[in-house]
Amino acid sequence: SEWGIRRYGFHGLSYQYTSGRAAALLHRPEDLLRLIVCHLGSGCSAAAIAGGRSLDTTMGFTPLEGLMMGARSGSIDPGIVLHVQERRGLSADDVQSALNRESGLLGVSGVSSDMRRVLAAAGAGNERAALAVEMYVYRVRQAVAALAASLGGFDALVFTAGVGENSAVIRSKICAGMSSLRVTIDEDANRRAKPDVDIASASSAIRV
Repeated sequence: SEWGIRRYGFHGLSYQYTSGRAAALLHRPEDLLRLIVCHLGSGCSAAAIAGGRSLDTTMGFTPLEGLMMGARSGSIDPGIVLHVQERRGLSADDVQSALNRESGLLGVSGVSSDMRRVLAAAGAGNERAALAVEMYVYRVRQAVAALAASLGGFDALVFTAGVGENSAVIRSKICAGMSSLRVTIDEDANRRAKPDVDIASASSAIRV
């Protein structure tokens, strides 16, 4: 368009690799697979991939859209930006800095943008940290459900990047809310998991 705005999406190399790797692990041709891949790191996004091609993704024109992240807010009501600019006298630079560097896990928890530190604080009774974890998990579950709808069903859910690969707690919390999507995990396998492995339960219709 004349405005030069389009929905780019990000983490493309990660999605390209993980979709191919998932096909190899599942011993199925990539062009027959429908995948939802969750790239959960400092930056977070999720993508719906069918036949090796991305059909939808949570990040947009910038990496700020979509999931709650380490220090980025993810999607918010755009009216909030107008509200804080008008009521608090914030400049565009102030808002951009707050949304990109002072929000997400860091902003909600008041502890850190690092999920390990936020989980530790939540475990020690910090209510803001516990809220941050629950918000983070809830937003991922929402995205997975939306991407499942855009795919018309899916065959596997894939976790990658720092949090996705290393946090059994976060994987467990996310999958605990997905029984309606026919996703169940083997908690023992999840706790012991080292990349790359299927942690879905034997009865799960969707591999993880």
